[in-house]
Amino acid sequence: MNPPVKHSVLCVRFAGVPDDCADPNCQPVAPAEALARLREGDAWAVLALSGHDTTELTTWLMQLRGRQDGRLPAVVAFVPDVASPSALAALRAGADALLQPDSPRELIRAQLDRLHERVAPQPSGWLPIEPGLALDAAVRCLHVGTQRIEFSQQLFRLLWALAARAEQVLSPQALRVAMDIPARARADSVHTAVGKLRRALRPLDLHLRVETVHGAGYRWRRLPSALDA
Repeated sequence: MNPPVKHSVLCVRFAGVPDDCADPNCQPVAPAEALARLREGDAWAVLALSGHDTTELTTWLMQLRGRQDGRLPAVVAFVPDVASPSALAALRAGADALLQPDSPRELIRAQLDRLHERVAPQPSGWLPIEPGLALDAAVRCLHVGTQRIEFSQQLFRLLWALAARAEQVLSPQALRVAMDIPARARADSVHTAVGKLRRALRPLDLHLRVETVHGAGYRWRRLPSALDA
């Protein structure tokens, strides 16, 4: 049986809205389920649809922003009148952007792309990992002494996310966001990418640095090697 499809962008419909969001890159869910999934890190953004009365939306936003774990998912709210007092109340409660319900798909995606950079900043510059190991975002490669390994964009983002927080366990959900995996990608996309990353690191005997923490996620380990001597 194929693993279930995961969605990293959710669509939540509040009072006064007859239909779910037409954007095909999101998954319709109830408000309570959206809160739970966002708190678990199972999604990074919400398209929130509301009618003229945004009371329900505003209350939901306050519940979302009241979390203490530091993660702030992106919320794009769709309201009939973006200049109304109720719409501005939703903005103050924590909506990142207000759009008209009939906004073009391109505008929606542009807003999500802008907010994604806040939620998961992409690699930039150099990242020293430890003596003899450094990542170069300009050419997407890992420098290992005088040698280097080049990566595809997605694998480089995976390696950067792990190395930037070495020894910390990152959940598959957090890595999906860091790698910018499409919302409709298969649930095992991160596992598959980790396997590819290990194969790429094997020639320089670095594959064991990428460790699986069962039931939790993955981490980059600093293991003893000739480079550490």
